[in-house]
Amino acid sequence: MTVGWVTLDVGEQALVYNHEGVARVEKGPQRIFLWRERYEVLKRNAANQNAYLIVKYKDGRVEHKKGPCVMFTNPLEHYGIQIKDMISLDANEALVIYREDESTKAVTRYVQFGPTLVMPQANEWFHSFSWHGTDPSNKTQLIPNANLFQKLQISPGQFYYNVDEVRTKDDAPIRIKLMVFYELKEIETMLNSTKDPIADIINCVCADVVAFAAKYSYIEFMEKSSELNDLANYPQLMERSKKIGYEISKMVYRGYHAHPELQRIHDASIQTRTKLKLAYEKEEQQQDMTDLKLKNDRDRLKLEQTMEIESLTHNQNMEKAAVQHKLALNVQEEEKKRDRWTEENMASLEATKEDQKQLLHHYSELHKLGVDLNQYLQSETQHPQKVVCITAAENTANFHLHRS
Repeated sequence: MTVGWVTLDVGEQALVYNHEGVARVEKGPQRIFLWRERYEVLKRNAANQNAYLIVKYKDGRVEHKKGPCVMFTNPLEHYGIQIKDMISLDANEALVIYREDESTKAVTRYVQFGPTLVMPQANEWFHSFSWHGTDPSNKTQLIPNANLFQKLQISPGQFYYNVDEVRTKDDAPIRIKLMVFYELKEIETMLNSTKDPIADIINCVCADVVAFAAKYSYIEFMEKSSELNDLANYPQLMERSKKIGYEISKMVYRGYHAHPELQRIHDASIQTRTKLKLAYEKEEQQQDMTDLKLKNDRDRLKLEQTMEIESLTHNQNMEKAAVQHKLALNVQEEEKKRDRWTEENMASLEATKEDQKQLLHHYSELHKLGVDLNQYLQSETQHPQKVVCITAAENTANFHLHRS
């Protein structure tokens, strides 16, 4: 029991018991005089906007209060008050939440997608996942229950995985290295179909890879190994992934690893094949060089012939042009001579014509005067070699020709 004054500051509360055990709650700020009373300051519980309070009452009830809020722990009413942060979900995250109906006690399930802050109610709880996860000491191996979480990633993901002890048709043991790209499409389908989808995926990958390698010998597998990049060679994986709500977007073949002795034999074989290939490429290059030289010589000879033909054709064209020019000049000269001769002879002919015309006129005038033209012409000629006299009787068509 305490006797005296006590002080409660702003924002404080206290539980005061009297001598009979009856308690009352006092709130500050105030001064309280205690007489035969016991004084107990209550614990203050404050939750910010990203947190909530879990209040457990002594009657068995549990209540969740979203922040920001303040509540004092009253030992007469509460077993305790706990502050917890709300769960932050990004855009590619989701929570699987179970809820129990208080009246029917039936449990339902729903999925909460981000981005958001999630505060579960008192009758709700989260689904906890336990999947295969990457071995910390070996990123290419997955071990059970290594990935424990509540936030479900719905963005595309990938993981490395090595399939060990794969045997070819000729019983050669090899390790095949893969990378799997996947994406969760149907959450409800996944929840209803499997507890560990990653385990289902790797089991199907192993089955498909073993079936693929069993079809080929070691040498054939090396030639066909690139086909492991094709999703068509993973039928069991593609079928199972649809049933568990996943989509396999791509498979990447990262190579293989064989037994050391087998690898040594294979390396020796590769070395031999490489030498033969280099020799073949060298011979092929030499043959290509010879072909190139012959082709260049042929092209050069063809070019020289073409240039020579063009030169001859040019010379012939030049000579032809010169001859044609000379002929054109001669034609022009002859035409000029012909024109001059024509002009000269036409002038002479015109003069002769004019003379003949005057002579005819002269003879016509003489005939009109009654002059015997035959005698006149004979007199004009000094020594005629022969004389032809034509006489005709009047009114008759007969005539006599006297030649002397």
